[in-house]
Parts: sequence; structure tokens; C-alpha cells
Amino acid sequence: MKYLTKEWYKISNLTDLHFDLEAIDEAADKDDDLFRSLYEDQEYQFVEEERAEHDFDPRELFDEENYPEDFDLHGFLAEEAAFVEQTIFDYDNRGPFSEEDSKKLFAQIYDIRLKQAQEDLPKEIYKQIADPRVFALGFTTDEIYEAVRDFSVQNNRYTQQVLEKYEEIERKQNIPQNLRRRLNFHDCKIIGWLTQGTDLVLTLDNEGGFTDDNRITFRDVTVLNDENILNLFWIYEELYKTKDGYEIHILCDGERLAELNLLCSDIRIEEI
Repeated sequence: MKYLTKEWYKISNLTDLHFDLEAIDEAADKDDDLFRSLYEDQEYQFVEEERAEHDFDPRELFDEENYPEDFDLHGFLAEEAAFVEQTIFDYDNRGPFSEEDSKKLFAQIYDIRLKQAQEDLPKEIYKQIADPRVFALGFTTDEIYEAVRDFSVQNNRYTQQVLEKYEEIERKQNIPQNLRRRLNFHDCKIIGWLTQGTDLVLTLDNEGGFTDDNRITFRDVTVLNDENILNLFWIYEELYKTKDGYEIHILCDGERLAELNLLCSDIRIEEI
């Protein structure tokens, strides 16, 4: 990637670190009683939300009163019959709610937040946090909140500037509008990789994406960089027009970040 690099992508995920933070004076000092009280409060709230989700009857989702009059609910239910039936079956055959399992899940989420804060924040901000345990629960001082907010805003500004710079370059290239429109595999999972002569064919699971297309063929391929993107999710791409076709860079995420960069004479996108 030339613009939407791995480093750029990592920074793009650090633009909202202040969203779930609340400033409280008590966070200025390390306090075991404060931590214990906040943890128990949030744990209780989490367990109750999990209990409500466990006990929610999905049939309520398909009540006509929940939809505008012009919505074709019967048509939707007919089209999604298998999904609806499976959802109701799973609800009717669910096991008992486990408060213990919910508490374990909350503890796991909390541990992730605790580690993530140290990884995401600059050292000069993190070392000023009096109690990282309380910060991981979403509470901090006014000073730390403002520092984290400024860091997030700075990251957002940088992310947008780089994206706009690439988009400006991309717009100036002689790329067919149909290709621009259909090269839209964000959040699609790459599940197939097949070499056919000099062509490369990628098959994608588009369930989490925003397209009906699920296969892309690159003609007369020259691979520039292959970091094995199979079973990862297509996040961003950069497309450049060349003398003999195209140069495309694909950034993928999942268990790891990886790129595929290649040259090709043409690109074919289809729904199979």
C-alpha cells in the first residue's frame, strides 16, 4: 500500500478512544475500593443486559406493530423464512441463563480493555493514568480525558488527510466507472485462491460486506507482494492505472494484517 498502509489503518482505529470515557475526580488516585465498586456496578449491568438478551423472544421482532405500514413484512418473512425459523428454534431450545458465564465474559472483555489501553495510548499519556484498572472501566480525570480526546482527534485528522489524498489521485486516473463501483469488497472474507494459467481468481464470502459480487479475476498477473491474504477480510484497496492495465494493492485484516500487491492486464468482477 502506498497511502492506506498498515500503519495508517492502525491509526484509523485510534480515532474514538475518548468516546466511552467519563471524567470523575476520584480517578486522580489509585483506590482499590473505587475500582471494586465500579467493577461490580459494570459487571452487574453487563449480566443484566446478557440476561435480557437471553430472554428476548425473537417473535417480537416480527410483530407488525413494530414496522411502518408500507413495509412488506410478509414478503420479508417469506424471503428470510429459513433464518426466521432457525432464530425461533434456537430461542425455544436455548439452555438456562448462566450468570457465572456472563461474569466470566465480562472479565475477559475487561482484561482486553486493560491491555488495549496500554497498547493504544502514547506512553506519555498512559504513564499519567493513576489507576489503569479504573481507566479500563471507562473512568479517568479531566486532564487525561482531554489528552485522550486530543490524541483521537489528531489521529482522525491524519486518517482523513491521507484518505482524501489517495482519493484525489484515484479520481484523476482513467479507471472505468463500472470497475470503480464494483471494486467494493470491504469486510468480505477471502475464502478462495486459484491460479489459472497467468490469471489469479479470488473467491469471497460477501455475507459481511456490501456487495452481491463474490469473485474477482485478475488477468495476466505479476505478483509484487504476497503476504497470504487467504481467510482474511478485505479492508481497503488502492487501484492505479498502468500502461498495460492496473496495479492493485489490497489490505486485509483478521488474525493479522496482510497485503497483496499485483500488476494485471484487466480485472473481472462477478457474482457466482
